[in-house]
Amino acid sequence: MKFFQFKSLFVVYVLLNLQTQYLVLGKPRVPCFFIFGDSMSDNGNNNNLATLAKANYKPYGIDFPKRSMGRFTNGRNLPDFIARYLGFPKPIPPFARTMYAKGIKSLRGVNYASGAAGIRSETGQAKGMVISLDEQLRNHEYTISKIDRLLGRNESATRTYLQRCLYVVEMGSNDYLNNYFSSSSYTTNLLFSPQEYASVLLKQLSSQLKILYNQGARKVAVFGVGVLGCTPFAMATHDTRGSLCVDEINNAVQLFNIGLKSLVQELNANFTDAKHTFIDLYQISSQGPPVSFTPCCQVKLSGEQCDPYGKICGNRSEAIFWDGVHPTEIAFMALANRSFNAQLPSDSHPFDISHLAQLKLP
Repeated sequence: MKFFQFKSLFVVYVLLNLQTQYLVLGKPRVPCFFIFGDSMSDNGNNNNLATLAKANYKPYGIDFPKRSMGRFTNGRNLPDFIARYLGFPKPIPPFARTMYAKGIKSLRGVNYASGAAGIRSETGQAKGMVISLDEQLRNHEYTISKIDRLLGRNESATRTYLQRCLYVVEMGSNDYLNNYFSSSSYTTNLLFSPQEYASVLLKQLSSQLKILYNQGARKVAVFGVGVLGCTPFAMATHDTRGSLCVDEINNAVQLFNIGLKSLVQELNANFTDAKHTFIDLYQISSQGPPVSFTPCCQVKLSGEQCDPYGKICGNRSEAIFWDGVHPTEIAFMALANRSFNAQLPSDSHPFDISHLAQLKLP
């Protein structure tokens, strides 16, 4: 199995495509953008938490304007690019920055993502304090109350406003890599078979997505889990058994992704006034010739995050992995591009984010 495998010409194509398609910013396609996720999406919510899962130190953010810390990569991450494609002039701010802020900041959206967090509440707790998906949904409820006040405590106006927004839910990676396949801290792999665990995750995620629907969400993009068994961290800590990647992890992830696609179909059938779409990061990441699995930054002994005193690679625009788990900015850009404008039918179902944002719902 191959991970984040695309030709250098494709990278050039993406760069040129962005210059012509997305950098001409006008009115955003949606009034607001809300993000729920983990370290693929976190842009600073973990900075002040008592946790090992934080990226508020160099070399993280080395290529971000003004070297903004808190993203688990060298530059922009997944929601940063999606926000730009949607037409937002600036990245969506983290909840940690908007929580006590006055004014209209929350009206254009909030990023609730937290590094190491998962669908299950215990996921990530071995690293300290993180914000699980359940907690992120509670934080969104607080944001809704702020929006309601800004709109004059008009419940109808608030509901109408929220229904026009775009919501992204990117969760599940840590439930596998730092829970099910982390036997030193968790026992889930003793309690559940891979199929049973996928079912447990999907049942809980289904309830969480229904909470989001009840909070007013009507346009929701749900991301599948990527090819975790091909990350440098996974290959350094698990036996590949002669394979290119850790097939045991990838096979388990695929059980979840297959079920997630079916869950999205079920939600669309049951909630006819809303539209959910499935973004298949696994398939997007699995095409093209082989690439290097070497992290761009020198990682800590744990194998996941950058060593603040370590070396970094010279040409970051050619690297796929920034550290032991997370993509570089260029790889995030490619993922976001395919998520926003699908190039193959397998990229998304039933449609990509661009089409989801433009839908006119009842």
